[in-house]
Amino acid sequence: MDLLPSRDQLDLTATVEHFLDKELPKSVRHSLVDAGTPGGPELWRGAAELGMFSLGLPEEAGGSNCPVVEEALVFQVIGRRLAPVNFLASVLAGRFAHAAGDGELRDDVTSGAKRVALGLPQAAGDFDVIDLDGAALVVRAGNPAGLFRAPQEGGAAAEGLDPSVHLTRLSSLAEPVPVPPAARDEIMLLGTLLTAAMLVGVAEAARDASVAYAKERVQFGRPIGINQAIKHRCADMTMSAEAAASLLHFSALAMRDRRSDAEFQVAAAKRIATAAALDNARANVQIHGGMGYTWEHDAHLLLTRAHLLDQLSGSVRVQQGILLHSAPSVP
Repeated sequence: MDLLPSRDQLDLTATVEHFLDKELPKSVRHSLVDAGTPGGPELWRGAAELGMFSLGLPEEAGGSNCPVVEEALVFQVIGRRLAPVNFLASVLAGRFAHAAGDGELRDDVTSGAKRVALGLPQAAGDFDVIDLDGAALVVRAGNPAGLFRAPQEGGAAAEGLDPSVHLTRLSSLAEPVPVPPAARDEIMLLGTLLTAAMLVGVAEAARDASVAYAKERVQFGRPIGINQAIKHRCADMTMSAEAAASLLHFSALAMRDRRSDAEFQVAAAKRIATAAALDNARANVQIHGGMGYTWEHDAHLLLTRAHLLDQLSGSVRVQQGILLHSAPSVP
């Protein structure tokens, strides 16, 4: 089993990186955070034209018929570039619409014509929707999970950690788009995998930012990276990111091959990726010193994004429960 990306996979991720670097550079990303918007329709249309929302759909449905491994690699890039979290919602909504046999709805989603938002279940039975404004559909986990029509009005603003997203608290939605239970469960498992991929991307971005700063920041005539306290921290960040990436790629292969332990492997990938993202993002703030605490720097965005992604597709506690429940069935 080869966990290293192929040349075609590297070309795919390079294309996505180029698109996001062009459409979502740091200056634009921070202006969107300040304005409280996830990005205009042109960002969604550009991502749709690139095929980011339809990679895994069959060719007759307008997709590229790519294995789930390629989708995971793309979402690693999305995590590294702090692209909108609701890109995940569009991917899942396209799958739900296709499973429901609604080709028109599927095409509206994958073309970027209809925006989709993610819903996060809350303890009281309510749920918070990410960037609901302008969204036509909502994908939510929990019970019931599925694809829903977004309400035209209602809801109240909810507090959140990540300043790059706006949360709206809702108590109910209309009936979900009817999808067979087996297809629904597989789509939600894909959501967990791609969330883990974004967390791996956050861990990698924090590592890269710390290593770059350790090389360029000079104190007493020497780069701070020469000090053991810094170089060892950067080495730990690298090991965490690499371990999370390796487990992510293995779990993607388990899903692709429909292994009996796929759910276990995906839960493990999400658990390890969450730890790597949170640990690396915290270390990144520390290594940058006073700069790491400023609003203008990306360090706080990586940390708050890691916390947000931890809550998507089940928190650490949820994933640990899945691991304990499914461990006896692992080959």
